[in-house]
Amino acid sequence: MSNYWPVGNLDAIPKTSEITATLIISLRNESENISRLVLAIMGITYPKIEIILVDDHSEDETFRKLQQSFAGFEQIKTLSNPGKGKKAAIDYAISVSKGEIILTSDADCFWESSWVERILQNFEDPNIRLVAGPVLPKQGEGLLSRFQLIEWASILLVTNFGFGIHKPITCSAANLAYRRTAFEDVGGFQGNEKNPSGDDEFLLKKIVAKFGATSVLYRPYKEYLVFTEPEANWKALIFQKIRWAGKWKSHASFSHMAFSLIPFIFQLVWLSTFLFLFEGKIGFLTFSLLWSFKILAESLAFQRILRSLEYPFRLADVVKTSLIHPFYVVGIGMGILTGKYTWKGRGNRRSD
Repeated sequence: MSNYWPVGNLDAIPKTSEITATLIISLRNESENISRLVLAIMGITYPKIEIILVDDHSEDETFRKLQQSFAGFEQIKTLSNPGKGKKAAIDYAISVSKGEIILTSDADCFWESSWVERILQNFEDPNIRLVAGPVLPKQGEGLLSRFQLIEWASILLVTNFGFGIHKPITCSAANLAYRRTAFEDVGGFQGNEKNPSGDDEFLLKKIVAKFGATSVLYRPYKEYLVFTEPEANWKALIFQKIRWAGKWKSHASFSHMAFSLIPFIFQLVWLSTFLFLFEGKIGFLTFSLLWSFKILAESLAFQRILRSLEYPFRLADVVKTSLIHPFYVVGIGMGILTGKYTWKGRGNRRSD
């Protein structure tokens, strides 16, 4: 796949084959999202799919609501995780599933009714073992919501570039599918069980290592888009990113670990440009030119991504995000060093 961001609509979905699929979603303390999840699941149009929802020791009404909402649906199973953590929940679901293709998403996500068909058509090629798609927060107002939109757009840019040069480094389990046989051939999550995150990235790296970079695809089109709920406050957002970014230490690849440090180092460099403001008129001019170039480059990239996914682009969002982001990334970096966070009622000293 090319490393540029595509523009335009995809053709109509061709007649889907007889591929069987299983959609797996692990849930923990997601009671408030069950109603939306029910609508998303009921909207799926693909007939040959089973759905497995695994409650990961929720402390709220999640499991009870799941059982009530899906009682009587033969294709939908609601289970309790016999282990602990998201990886254990997915591993258990796969062990009792029947589908040839495993799809994963999250409880706070929703998608177009044809999402499953879109994903599965890629597996008509027997050489494809994993397919990933874009994820964006649902449209909202306010600085926090718009900040998350721009940040997610930057993640999509990096993801598409990595797949495009056949060196994929990241993907999101909120929009992911892979062959059951590929999962089994690489040993599933074996070796990464204790890391609270990375059920997506570690599996991606293992599949690429065994089958090659051409065995995985990234589909950056609006027809593949999965929507997620933005985090409700800055603390939750920072804890989420510390959880995600903290897995860089577990990657065996030195290049992957080095690449993970680049954003932190890059933002430190941008923070250092504020020193120019103490250097008189020349310093102020230098600072202004550097930041104007930064904002212009980001605007050109994010504008193409967001508009291709039919999201509104606002220059003011890029300006605000550009100014906040260096402090935000450095803060996350410091959080990773301290190694502490809380996520869905669990600290990182325990598996999530």
